[in-house]
Amino acid sequence: MNKFILKHTDALLLVVDIQERLHNVMDPNFKSTYVKNSAILIETAKAFGMPILVSEQYPRGLGKTIPEIDALLKGIPKIEKLFFSCWREAPIKAAIETSDRKTVIVIGIEAHVCVMQTVMDLLQAGYNAVVATDAVCSRFASDRLAAVGAMLAAGAVAYSTESIVFLLLEKAGTPTFKQLMPLFKP
Repeated sequence: MNKFILKHTDALLLVVDIQERLHNVMDPNFKSTYVKNSAILIETAKAFGMPILVSEQYPRGLGKTIPEIDALLKGIPKIEKLFFSCWREAPIKAAIETSDRKTVIVIGIEAHVCVMQTVMDLLQAGYNAVVATDAVCSRFASDRLAAVGAMLAAGAVAYSTESIVFLLLEKAGTPTFKQLMPLFKP
């Protein structure tokens, strides 16, 4: 049961490959949704002082992090990778291990490739992997849905962005609650 309870003191946010050329070919019906929710989760992690790790898959070929996400990540280094799984890239693995956090909230693209492989490796390494189902995307909705199903079957926890934020908040009326609530207004 403990894996379903999120504590900001035990979690970090992993932003996987939200890059220009990848983003341009994502499911057009879900593209704006995953970007909006990724931004909400980045702002939430910053509000709580949670570690944020950002990967970029072969940026020379796939471009840099998209501007609307990059603008939220000032001062946070992007870690280049060639492995699809972030866990297999030594600097990312080391950053997760030394963070002393056991829950990794994962967002990004593509859900059925880099996100899924990262989540599978995190689970195998004993981490609580939490997938923000509305902050991951693939080129095709069927790939995203199949990947979320596979990650759940493997033992990951899947929550919506709003569920993650409210689990981390725990209660209303706090300064952090007041800071984050405008993010949910239409």
